[in-house]
Amino acid sequence: MEWLVAIGVLVSGAVIGIIFMQARNLIFYIQTMDKEELVCDTCEHREACIGIKPIGSSNWMTEFTYTTFLLVKRRCGYTVSKTSAGKHIWIWMVINSILYEILYLRYGMEIELVLYCLTTTALLYLAVVDWKTQYIPAEFNILIFIFGLINTCVDSEHWIQHVIGLFAVSVFLVLVDFVGAKLRQCDHVIGGGDIKLMAAAGLLIGWKLNIVAFMMGCICGSIIHLIIMKIGRGEHKLAFGPYLAMGIYIAMICGEQLVSWYLGIMGL
Repeated sequence: MEWLVAIGVLVSGAVIGIIFMQARNLIFYIQTMDKEELVCDTCEHREACIGIKPIGSSNWMTEFTYTTFLLVKRRCGYTVSKTSAGKHIWIWMVINSILYEILYLRYGMEIELVLYCLTTTALLYLAVVDWKTQYIPAEFNILIFIFGLINTCVDSEHWIQHVIGLFAVSVFLVLVDFVGAKLRQCDHVIGGGDIKLMAAAGLLIGWKLNIVAFMMGCICGSIIHLIIMKIGRGEHKLAFGPYLAMGIYIAMICGEQLVSWYLGIMGL
């Protein structure tokens, strides 16, 4: 019976992974908006076209980029990618399935499995998008936040840990961003999407695991970024989202063990 469940989890991961068919077009859409081309030549809306709002402008369209992208697809051909949306889709389906299976081996058939699996898909998707665009659509963070609310209700005995997790890392990042921006005389040194991601993840997994997730994200980011710079022999703009997503997944898998290991070393 267990092997049937395991197969079911794999299939579920593959089926849900189909949503990655839209990833390439979404990336193309964000990159196009970021060019701030203010006239649409492909529809009758011209300057008023919903598809030409630049990323830098402050409005709901640029915050909820994925929703805007879906609306634009229905109204305008502006964002139709010249590349195949389904290219290499099977790779993402396989990766999503494997990540699901690891979670199943960790949690078994518990409510956490469903929440963490769906969160994993959101993390993988936002990691791909952020890696290419340095931008995290708000919908992904809101989705993880909703999963966090559900998990807080399910784990009602430890609700305070989830609520503290909402602020534990995110407030720290806000302070770092504020101080860093003042020192460097710029608007931001940390993306708002990264801060919101850690807030949503903290509500989902609690403050202890959220700190583990942040630390693992920093470690993974430092190592991988240095390797990329070494291989590329040049500068590479750091997208922090993929590394934070990696850290959150690691925390979901073995965060408790890492906390116990650390406390053991410290003699606590």
